[in-house]
Amino acid sequence: MSELPESDRLEGWPHPREAARVIGHQASEETLLRAINGQMPHAWVLGGLKGIGKATLAWRLAKALLQRGRSRAPLTTLDSDPNHPAVRRLLAGAQGDVLSLRRPVDVKTGKIKNDLTVDEVRRLGDFYGRHAGEGGTRIAIVDSADDLNRNAANALLKTLEEPPPDSLLILIAHRPRALLPTIRSRCRMLLMSPLNEADISSALSLVAPDVKDRAALARLSAGSVGGALEMAAYDGPGMEASLQAIAKRRGRDANAAHALANDLATAANAPRFRLFIDRIQARFADAAGQGDRAALEAWKLAGDLARAEDTLNIDKRSIVLRLLERYAALAP
Repeated sequence: MSELPESDRLEGWPHPREAARVIGHQASEETLLRAINGQMPHAWVLGGLKGIGKATLAWRLAKALLQRGRSRAPLTTLDSDPNHPAVRRLLAGAQGDVLSLRRPVDVKTGKIKNDLTVDEVRRLGDFYGRHAGEGGTRIAIVDSADDLNRNAANALLKTLEEPPPDSLLILIAHRPRALLPTIRSRCRMLLMSPLNEADISSALSLVAPDVKDRAALARLSAGSVGGALEMAAYDGPGMEASLQAIAKRRGRDANAAHALANDLATAANAPRFRLFIDRIQARFADAAGQGDRAALEAWKLAGDLARAEDTLNIDKRSIVLRLLERYAALAP
């Protein structure tokens, strides 16, 4: 596979296309199978919390359709044989009937861009303009549609307005309601639920058998396998303990806040900083869901500050301290 970073891959773990199965989404698989064996729409939105298996399901669908080929035979499962030639080429990144659209790498900096750009989306024109090869269906997977900037979203809409024959477009969306209404109206929506703790533990056993404290990770993951893996990689349980201590002391112990801020401000801990933003936004979201307007404002602030840091290189330490101040002030 390419050595360039992939925005649709959690660093340090296998890409979703490599997964042999998806856990906890049997109902969603059955929905896709009924569509395959009935009237398949030209475009899907797989929506739900980040890291719950949407991309894994999308790639399972792609592999099953490639393996079926031109026969259009009914399918009873989305399982596929990794040794099937078409599937093997997909796993090797050499499958001409499948296009993956994601945030591209900036060739000047070597870093992943903040948006999925219009130039990436325009690749759909050439891709869908070719004849399908062995699979009979040209499949494009957008991971994620949340990353589309406005120009890219408008370019995607043009493809949806005039879908070519024998094509399938799969949009992975962590916030499907935030997509343009005109995009949503031209796709079939499949909403996927967060996983329970037992399914999270099973998925971790499958994907990361050496990870310790699976029960604790499952409990803290909010139903997301991806979230559990991030927490395993960047000491999420330790961060949770720090947040709980800060909340308990209601901000009266500045040492704990400054220690966490100093830890997260280093360049080496950039992934932990991103995890912190995710975790504290989740705390704010929980409080906002209970009617706390200050928590809603804090949730928005966390997102704004994270984006500003990414583009303007604002001091991470000051961001952490500002958000922790808001967090400590939340109603108990």
